[in-house]
Amino acid sequence: MRGVAAIGFILLACLLLMPTPTQAASDEQTLYEGDSIYHHITIRQIGTERCMIFGRQRDLRQTCIDLTRPDTSVFEYSAMMFAGYLFKPDTKRVCLIGLGGGYIPLVFRKHLPQVSLQTVEVDPHVDKLARQYFGFVVPAGQSLTIDDGRQFLKRSKDRYDQIWLDAFNSDYIPAHMTTKEFLSLVKSRLAEEGIVVQNVFCGNKLYDAQIATFRSVFAKVFVFEGQNSGSCIIVASDKPSVGLAGLRKQAERSGGRIGAIDLVAEVGKCKVAPAVKKAPILTDDYNPANLLLMQKK
Repeated sequence: MRGVAAIGFILLACLLLMPTPTQAASDEQTLYEGDSIYHHITIRQIGTERCMIFGRQRDLRQTCIDLTRPDTSVFEYSAMMFAGYLFKPDTKRVCLIGLGGGYIPLVFRKHLPQVSLQTVEVDPHVDKLARQYFGFVVPAGQSLTIDDGRQFLKRSKDRYDQIWLDAFNSDYIPAHMTTKEFLSLVKSRLAEEGIVVQNVFCGNKLYDAQIATFRSVFAKVFVFEGQNSGSCIIVASDKPSVGLAGLRKQAERSGGRIGAIDLVAEVGKCKVAPAVKKAPILTDDYNPANLLLMQKK
């Protein structure tokens, strides 16, 4: 009996020493949660990783920064977006639609300071939270405008070497920025050999429709396909200054990296956009974007 009692005591001691679920999650905290006029927004931190989440599905993060290495790409899609930069390596002006926590402007500020970056964000509360929780600032050479991305491009007469579309999240698509008419507007705001770079999700029927719509506007359409995520990046241009075959050489010529982003590794994910069958071209008159987003291929 003494042996049984001793074993029982040891097991009890082990159980007491094991971390409870609350202790295990003690490094996870919600720093902010609330509603803006456009979104339900949550700021969560797990360890050194701080994320801004749009919508109520807390496991679907849209923008994150590692506080110890803020220029490291937490998500695969953001690294692929910078690899798309190689199609126009002599870029001087970029328009970014969608701020999030400000990761992309941070990388431009630290590693591409020679580029003039115009960021457009529709939600003023996102700007406030990015400054408060992610250390976002607007340095010399960059500017921020609070406006709808489509309306900004419609009113602006400026031309950009690159236009980046990063206003989409995993449960909502601003449909007015998916259509043929919108992409035609984007094209009219591109300089010669300019490119458009867009973050998309490639496991649903909307992806096929977006490829078809891009092809209805641009002569050349390429896709970076995520290897560790469901994200893809579309790069489109009528006449990119670097073609698919020259991307790797361009990556190596530029030093192979933008900060912590390994461009050579990302280039391997790029290919000519796949053929799509029975995919609708999205227009202002016919645009079931958010329905297609929820339909798996």
